[in-house]
Amino acid sequence: MRVTCVAISTVVWAACLVPFESLSAQAPNRSETHTAAEMARAKSVDGLKAWKKTSGDGYRANVVFAFRLFELEQTAPVASALFGVLPQDEDLDSVWHSFGTYLCKEETDSDIHTLADLEGRMPRELAMAVLLSPDKMFRYISYAELSLMYPDSDYAEQMEGVCRLKHAEFVDAVNQLPATREKWFVARIFNPDGCHALAHPESDQ
Repeated sequence: MRVTCVAISTVVWAACLVPFESLSAQAPNRSETHTAAEMARAKSVDGLKAWKKTSGDGYRANVVFAFRLFELEQTAPVASALFGVLPQDEDLDSVWHSFGTYLCKEETDSDIHTLADLEGRMPRELAMAVLLSPDKMFRYISYAELSLMYPDSDYAEQMEGVCRLKHAEFVDAVNQLPATREKWFVARIFNPDGCHALAHPESDQ
């Protein structure tokens, strides 16, 4: 798996949103991993923002910030902002699935385990976020294919609750997919009629 970290030129505290065109490659180091882990461990919004000031402009840091902010402050605006860091290509998605991976030898077990735990919660948090911000449903649905390229992803299983609670919005979003992608989605990923996941983590099989 190729792991690429990227930089974001501008950080918006409340939304954590930037245009994807501003992303560029940047290798992580031990300090960046540690501050990302401290953000993941933050017990308050103020503490989270304090660590964000020292975390740099890396894409991984912005992802950690956005998810931890949502865990601490589950409001519709914060939920909506979470979709601003959603990957739109394989390079960015690989960052999401590298939290539990040692990217340099100086990283500590504690920091890696903290980030791995956050990575494991991310599909669940996205499911909760889209319930608070259903106007992001198409973006939520569109990410499923990328997420499920990783064998341990439970993204499809997390969609079951979303489908049941926001069924009309869910089905409408699926219908907006291009015809070939919609066919793949309902055949291999998720059955929206029965709100039933078709793709499951390999660890569950």
